[in-house]
Amino acid sequence: MTLAWATGAGDYATGMPSRIEGIGRPRMEPGFLPSLVDLMVPVPDAASVAGARAVRAVTGLPVGGSTGTCLWGALRLAARMRGEGAAGAVVALIGDAGERHLRTVHDDGWAAGKGLDPAPYAATIDRFLDTGRWTAPGERGEG
Repeated sequence: MTLAWATGAGDYATGMPSRIEGIGRPRMEPGFLPSLVDLMVPVPDAASVAGARAVRAVTGLPVGGSTGTCLWGALRLAARMRGEGAAGAVVALIGDAGERHLRTVHDDGWAAGKGLDPAPYAATIDRFLDTGRWTAPGERGEG
C-alpha cells in the first residue's frame, strides 16, 4: 500500500475520517511535516478499540482510542523487531485517561453502532502478550 504522506501527495483524502477521536483525519493537515516521520503503521479502528481495552484490562485506566492505536502500533513494531532479530526499545505513551471513554471505546454498544468488532484484534494482542507471536487479522504471523 502506498501512503500519501510517503509520496508527498498533499491533496490525498480518504473520504472517511477515523472513528477514533483525535486521529485519522480524512485528509493530511497543512501543518503535517512528513520529513519528521520515520515509520507510519496503519491501524484499523477496531484494533484501536481493542488496544484501549487491553490497556484498561492491565492498568484499570479507561484510556481513549488514540492510546489504543499507539499500543497496537507499538506491539506491531515489537513483533516486527523480534521477527527480524532486532534489539531495541519500543515506547508507547498514554495520551489521556478518563471516564468519558467508558461511553465510547469501552462500550460494546458504541463499538457495534460504529460497525467495529474488536474481538479478533483483542485476540491478537492477547496472543502476542502470552506467546510473543503476532498474527493479526489479514496478516501473516511474525515473531
